[in-house]
Amino acid sequence: MEIFIGIAGLLIAWLTYQKTFHSKPDEERNNLLGVFLTTQKLHLEVQSLLQKYIDDNNGAGHFIYPDITFQRILDMYKQGFEKDLSDKVYEELKNNQNYTKSNIATFQNQIDIQHNALLQFRNQLLFLQAPNNE
Repeated sequence: MEIFIGIAGLLIAWLTYQKTFHSKPDEERNNLLGVFLTTQKLHLEVQSLLQKYIDDNNGAGHFIYPDITFQRILDMYKQGFEKDLSDKVYEELKNNQNYTKSNIATFQNQIDIQHNALLQFRNQLLFLQAPNNE
């Protein structure tokens, strides 16, 4: 009986090891892709708010931060989008089967940080777009 319990324990430990370290990270990848798409949409919304401010206020040369104009930050956001959140990047994340759970967790953390920063910036921009009650 003790041998059977020992073998069952080894089998459970081996299965746990395989599931933890060698299984495909499908669930993690799907979560990452969902957050990626949400962050991509939010990024485009921020770009749209910046462009709206520029258009409504002839504000390309207005300063949003010291030494940074609305146009410059919009250009920076567009470049960042192409580098980090484009459809090409999405397809790479979606199709690359070599990413491990650790790689995906790192990407997830980076996307979460970027998403939170975008939310804060969007909220700041919304204050600039406050409706006129004239």
